[in-house]
This record gives sequence, C-alpha cells and structure tokens, in this order.
Amino acid sequence: MQSGGLDTDGTRYKSADDMWREQASSPFDTACWYQKGIDYWDKVEASVDGVLGGFGTISPNDLKHSKSFLLDVFGEQLEKSASSLVAADCGAGVGRITKGLLSHYFTEVDVIEPVRHFLSKAEESLSSSSSTCKCNFLLKGLQEVEERPGRYDVVWIQWCIGHLTDEDCVEFLKVCSRSLKPEGVVVVKENNARRGFVLDKQDSSVTRSDSYLVQLFNKAGLKVTTSRLETDLPEGLFAVRAYALVPQTRFFA
Repeated sequence: MQSGGLDTDGTRYKSADDMWREQASSPFDTACWYQKGIDYWDKVEASVDGVLGGFGTISPNDLKHSKSFLLDVFGEQLEKSASSLVAADCGAGVGRITKGLLSHYFTEVDVIEPVRHFLSKAEESLSSSSSTCKCNFLLKGLQEVEERPGRYDVVWIQWCIGHLTDEDCVEFLKVCSRSLKPEGVVVVKENNARRGFVLDKQDSSVTRSDSYLVQLFNKAGLKVTTSRLETDLPEGLFAVRAYALVPQTRFFA
C-alpha cells in the first residue's frame, strides 16, 4: 500500500508498507503487535462504554444504523429463508451487536472475541437474554479464525479489523468469503481515516481510509455491493462506514 499516513505520536510515514515494515516485519514483531492489542483491552472495563472507548451513548444510534443496513443488504434473504440462519459476530466485544441486532434475525450466532473478560461478559449477557438465538462463544483473534465452508449467511465485522495487519486482514477476509453460504454477505463496519491511515500505537490498531480498505477487500477477492456512512456521530470522531461485501466470483458464475 502506497498511501502515506501518521501515528498518534505525530510520526509520518511515506507509505503503509513503510509503517508495516516498522511494526510487523517478522513473525516475532507480528506476535508482539497482537499481544500489545490484547494487553491494552485486558485493562478496559467489560461494558458497552468500555468497548466503545467511553462513547457508549452512541450505541443505540449505531444499532439503528446497523439494522437498517442489514435489512437493506440481506432483508430479502431474511424474509424468504425457510431454514436456519447463521451469523458470525467477529471481534464481538461484550456481545453488543449480537444482543442488539443479530440475535433478532438469526437462529445461531458464533460470537468471536480474543479478549477473555469481554467474551465472558458477552456469554453472561446473552445467556440471560430472552432470545431463542443459539450463541456459540469462541475465544480467538480474527487472525486465528478458521474456514467453515458454507456456514454463514452473514459475517459481521465491526470496529475490530483495524487490529489486523494488512496481510492478515486479507487472509481473514478470504476465510470469511469461503465460509459464506451461496447468498451470504460479509459486512464490515469500520472507522475511516480522511486519507491514508492513522496508526494508534497505544492499542496496536490502524484506522484506514475508505480507499485503503477497498484495496484490501479487492485483494481478498471481495466486491463492495453497498457502502453507507453512519450519521449523527459526535464531533471529533472518525467517520464510520458500513460495507456489504460478496465474493467477486459470484458475478462470473
């Protein structure tokens, strides 16, 4: 990636490639990158406010936007399906998306989260819910997710893909693509940098621009069918955009 960017210390990089050479140029460096992220989140309270960085008040509007987006990109399948619908909630945190959205439309959800006390909170919260949705709780990072061919109707990835290196991001998206049912959709909802990228050195994450993310989607063999900016966010936050992605091969079948 040739787009330039900067980090939270103000250091500028000529390209994302330069940044990644500094941050994750070897297996050891990459392991340290992921561990630093886990170490950061291990110290954060297991609550909606905690996982949203102190902006828990945005959750209701965010869920409203996500519901509208889900119904627009997958509503027809939700209406006509006579079989069980399965979703994955990737980087699920305390289960906010599963509880507030996915459990209302899917019969089963794989709740995937690498931070142990977040996953424990998600299990506690979802187990006490009146929903009939079956939830499976998986303690693993996105870079560790294994392919499950034909399992998912929807893979939902929100506010977590920035913790992946570019290489692992592309591989993870390929895994997601190969795990979809024939009419399945991958949804990525993520912060957008205005240009290039912003490296957060505190929690080992990268906020990528819209064009940067689309390049990664293309590398993974995924096509953006719909994208939409979220509105009504507090001033000073990154823009947030949702993307609906399907395998490019679907257009040539």
